[in-house]
Amino acid sequence: MPFPAYERGVTRHPLDAAPAGLRLTERSISVPVHARQAVAALVSSWEFKRRAGFEVPAEDPDADADGVLAKRLFGVRFAEPVRVVWAGREGFGYETRPGHPLYGEESFVLDGDLFTARSLSCPSNLFWHLASPALRALQLSVSRRYIRIVESEIAAASR
Repeated sequence: MPFPAYERGVTRHPLDAAPAGLRLTERSISVPVHARQAVAALVSSWEFKRRAGFEVPAEDPDADADGVLAKRLFGVRFAEPVRVVWAGREGFGYETRPGHPLYGEESFVLDGDLFTARSLSCPSNLFWHLASPALRALQLSVSRRYIRIVESEIAAASR
């Protein structure tokens, strides 16, 4: 099945709409001045995904580096191959690779006082397309978890 085209790195910046065939998921939260350094350090590392319940690569995100994320659900480990598209002090973004349940890109960006988790995706094959209601529910749950993680980092910086 052919995948929709998108510009590599597109999730780094706000989007007015998702490219045809892809679903846009975006969650944001304001980050107070006193917590920006801590939040930036967190969201520019794989530690952010680890706190969201994923197994993560040992190395820090670096542009064009391949890695494998993994998530356990109901005792089954799902490997998610990825390639980092961009990485910097304000966050990073990665694209999915063959074998990932989704096709697309996800990023975590602290832009001034606004943290945003943004993804563009669609199921990567027929199996995942048939499982898409469950996959979508999991994706929304994880995106809510991203915001809770940032809220927790903000609270820790306030102490």
